[in-house]
Amino acid sequence: MTKTKNEQQPHTFKRKLGNTTYTVKVHFSKDTDKTFKDRVQKLIINECLEKNHK
Repeated sequence: MTKTKNEQQPHTFKRKLGNTTYTVKVHFSKDTDKTFKDRVQKLIINECLEKNHK
């Protein structure tokens, strides 16, 4: 099956943790009002809050 110009490949990457290799697929909705910057900022804030609670 061939992909047309309008079809996008999902972004994937592999990450190995210990003896387990994970394949991670990343996708974003086109129907959202949040930008990539908004999402990354939220991830950073949440990570900082989690570290402060430990």
